[in-house]
Amino acid sequence: MGSFHIRNATINDLDAIMRVEEAWPQEQRANPDKFVARLERFPEGFFLTEVENRVVAASTSTLVNYDPSNLASFQSWEQCTNNGYLFPIEADKDYNAIFMVSNGIMKEYRRIGIREGVIKSVFKLAADMDMNYTVTGAMMPGYDAYCRQNGEIPISDYAFMKRNGELIDPTLRKLATLDFILPDQRHIIENYYSSPGSRNYGALLVHSTFADDIKD
Repeated sequence: MGSFHIRNATINDLDAIMRVEEAWPQEQRANPDKFVARLERFPEGFFLTEVENRVVAASTSTLVNYDPSNLASFQSWEQCTNNGYLFPIEADKDYNAIFMVSNGIMKEYRRIGIREGVIKSVFKLAADMDMNYTVTGAMMPGYDAYCRQNGEIPISDYAFMKRNGELIDPTLRKLATLDFILPDQRHIIENYYSSPGSRNYGALLVHSTFADDIKD
């Protein structure tokens, strides 16, 4: 089960994609129309992962303009993704980043490196398309538990808190190993996505494609 293959999706994969989507809680699952729209609007960024010819993971993305001084278009997942349908790609728009929209993996396949492999495929796509950045909105699922155990602290402190040189939040720590960074406190978004463990906060993480030009 340790070997997998990543490829682009086609409309013929829709049934398999919906089976992967069942890994999410019912209230967080996207309907088939949203996946059809994502295929139509940015097929290059729609990746499937197969294990023994079975589709076990699906990842979607889109093109955006990322300006660290103006994050108005990233104030919620719904806003950034057109409620999951994605915005049409405009030929004359000055895109400079790929935004990772979703990354679903069947539970029994979550510890064999698929997430890392898919993210690296998105990084390669960003380089191939001359995009300067890959951006993703990450939840911080350890925040609520940390506050309950240790006392209330601001999310702006928690997101940057380290223990033994590593970030204490499990998701941020894992993504940091792939060179995603949280540039500053402005990249912490309130009411980004429904996540009780994160108290609905999201961290807008950024990976630089060509140069180490983002400071953490």
